[in-house]
Amino acid sequence: MHDALAVAIRTFADNVKAKVSANAQGEPEAQLSGPVSTLIEAVGKVIHRKIVAKAESATKDRLGIPDFGVVVDNALTGYVELKAPGHGADTSRYKGRDKAQWERFKAQPNIIYTDGNEWCLYQNGQPADRLLRFSKDITKHGAKGVSDTDVNLFRSIVTRLVAWQPIVPKDPKEQAALLAPLCRLLREDVADALRDPDSPLNALAKDWRQLLFPDADDERFADSYAQTVTFALLLARSESADVSEIAEAIAKLDAGHALLSRALQVLTDSKARAEIKASLLVLQRVIQAFPPGAMKHDPAKEEDPWLYFYEYFLSAYDPKLRKDSGVYYTPVQVVKCQVALVDDLLRNRLGKAGGFAHKDVITLDPAVGTGTYLLGVIDHALDAVQAAQGAGAVAARATALAANL
Repeated sequence: MHDALAVAIRTFADNVKAKVSANAQGEPEAQLSGPVSTLIEAVGKVIHRKIVAKAESATKDRLGIPDFGVVVDNALTGYVELKAPGHGADTSRYKGRDKAQWERFKAQPNIIYTDGNEWCLYQNGQPADRLLRFSKDITKHGAKGVSDTDVNLFRSIVTRLVAWQPIVPKDPKEQAALLAPLCRLLREDVADALRDPDSPLNALAKDWRQLLFPDADDERFADSYAQTVTFALLLARSESADVSEIAEAIAKLDAGHALLSRALQVLTDSKARAEIKASLLVLQRVIQAFPPGAMKHDPAKEEDPWLYFYEYFLSAYDPKLRKDSGVYYTPVQVVKCQVALVDDLLRNRLGKAGGFAHKDVITLDPAVGTGTYLLGVIDHALDAVQAAQGAGAVAARATALAANL
C-alpha cells in the first residue's frame, strides 16, 4: 500500500508541475482541480474503498461551497478546499475573504485545505494532524519534491479524512453542541441562496412571511429555516426515519407535523437542494447517526428531552439570540410547584372549584417556548379531574381544557 500511495502522490506532483507550466496565465486554483481529484480517487484504489471526489459548482460571490465533496462508499465523508499554490493551508494565517470563508468552513466536521504543496485536515475547526508541507515546491520539482516522510504524513492525513464517522454523544448538551455549528452553516448557505431571485427558497420565504413572519427579512428567514430543517430532521430521526433520504423524512413527518414536513418539501426541488447541499448533506449524515428514538420521552424520567434540548441548542447555536428570545428552560420541578400554587389560588381564593380545568379559566402563555408550563397545567388539571371524578371524566374535561389554552 505504501509504495502504491507513494506512486499516486508523486504522479500528482508531476501533474501539478505540468499543469502550472502549461497554464501560466490560468486560474491557479483551477490548475490543481484535476490533479487533486485524481489523487483523492487514486487513494480509494490503494485502500480498496470506493472514493469519489465530486466537484462542487463554483459561484464567484459565494463563500459557502468547498471545491470537492469526498464520497466514501456512497456516503459523504468530507470536503476538500483548494487554494492557489503558495497560498498555504494554515488557516490561522488567512486574511480578508479567505478568513471569512474559513469562519464558515470551520463548522465542517471534516475538511482538507490544500494549495498543492501544503495539506492540512481540519475536523470541527481544529487541525486533526500535523500540516504537511512537501520537501520541495512541486510546481517546480514535481515528483522530486515529495520525500518518503511526506508520503507517510499524507497517508496519515488522508486515512483520517476517509475514516471519519459522526459520533453522537449521549449527553443532550453535547448533542446540541454537535448540531449547532452545522445549523449555522446551513443558515449561511440559505442566506446565500436567497440572493438569487429565482431560488425556490425565495418562494418558500414568501409563503412563510405571509403565514408566520410578516416582518421577517432574509436574514431572519434564513435563521428560522435552518433551525426548522435541523429540528425537522431530528424529529424524523427520533421517529426512526432514514433522514439521509429527504422523501422518507417528509413522509414520517407529514401526518403529525405539517409545518416541518412543508419545510423539508422544498428540498425535493433539485435546484433548492443543490444550493445548500454543502451543509445539508453533512447535517443529514450527522443526524442519521443519532439512534432512532433518541429524543423520545422516557416514562421513567420526569423530563421530556424536547423541553430542554432547544435551550441547550440555542445556547451553542446563537447565545445572543437565546438571550434576546428569553429561551431559558424552567425545570419541571419548578413548573409543577408554580402550577400547583396557582391552581390552589384558583380553587381557594378565586372561587374556581376545578382550578385550571374550570370552564371559566383561560390559561395564556405569551412566551410558550417548548410548552413546559402548558404541559404542566394539562398534567396537573387532568390528574385532579381523575382523582375527583374518575378516569371516565378525563377525556371530556381534556377537550374543554384544550379550548381554554
